[in-house]
Amino acid sequence: MSNIDPDKLAHYRKLADRDLWDLKDKKADTYFRRARSEGVNLVNPDPVGTGMFLAPRHRNLTGLDLALVGIPLDLGVPNPRPGTRMGPNALRQWSLNKETMNFSTGVMPYEICNVADWGEIEFRRAPYNLDACIDEIFEAYQAFAEADVVPLTIGGEHTCTFPILKALGAKEPLGLIHLDAHADTCVNFDGVRVSDATVIQLAVTEGVVDPERTIQIGLRGRGLIRSHFNEESGMRVVLAEEFQERGAKEIIAEARKVVGNGPCYLTIDSDVIDASEMPGTTLPEPFGLYGREVRDFIRGLRGLNIIGADFMELSPAYDPTAASVSLAAGIAFEQFCLLAESRAEHKGVVRKTHWKA
Repeated sequence: MSNIDPDKLAHYRKLADRDLWDLKDKKADTYFRRARSEGVNLVNPDPVGTGMFLAPRHRNLTGLDLALVGIPLDLGVPNPRPGTRMGPNALRQWSLNKETMNFSTGVMPYEICNVADWGEIEFRRAPYNLDACIDEIFEAYQAFAEADVVPLTIGGEHTCTFPILKALGAKEPLGLIHLDAHADTCVNFDGVRVSDATVIQLAVTEGVVDPERTIQIGLRGRGLIRSHFNEESGMRVVLAEEFQERGAKEIIAEARKVVGNGPCYLTIDSDVIDASEMPGTTLPEPFGLYGREVRDFIRGLRGLNIIGADFMELSPAYDPTAASVSLAAGIAFEQFCLLAESRAEHKGVVRKTHWKA
């Protein structure tokens, strides 16, 4: 027989005698019960046909606040290490293991925004021609911009960010928060104008990003010696060492000051994270930021007018442990919460996501 006090044991058993979704947090309880009533499997979702972070899957932009989008592309990487085309689908699968409420910030994206998993860009025109693929990306995000839909994008090579910025910044140059091991501001890169080494330079020279409202964070390693364009054009550059010495709070404060109150975009290259935590990337670099630092940095951007975000260069095949894609899904969820909250606050409109009409 148990030596536990019978009254205590009875108390413990009473605590266990309730429904799995009988939650103490009443707001969360209301949301999760609603999602379940609309057919969402919150415990063991079917990976076939289930949207990213359990979002409903459709392409109807009418009344949509936020779209989750995949771009399976790896034609423009300057390093013989392809694989980013597999990133979106891998992250979609791992996103099903993440909660749909941020317990640290209290943000529940599906309670404040109408969200859909839009799916992946299919590249029907010329799937092995980088310029044609870039055109198709631009056209898709032009449609998002015209419909006033905020996109969260999973890549795919970082080249994809150029047509996204070109579409979203067409009416007004954007501020940019760029986390990366590499500056991506090369010019005349081995005779190639458009690649993942020239993304940010192209966005500035096309007039869709304001370099004086741009901050680059986590830079180190390969190519740093050739990154003159960023500082010469007025960007704030925070090397990985500076971030590590000063800490996330100080860099967050500086980033907020740099981008100000205007519309801005958040782009994260997976290689900003140290290679020990993120081997599943195109060009892993040692001595980088850690996942929890990136998480804390994203949370520190709450309140800014962020009109889009992406997580790029995830190459799951190079990490058979799946630790990289699991971490990527966690970071992407932080971006998701940040975008949803920013959208609701700056539009002054709160709309729920519904899985059933």
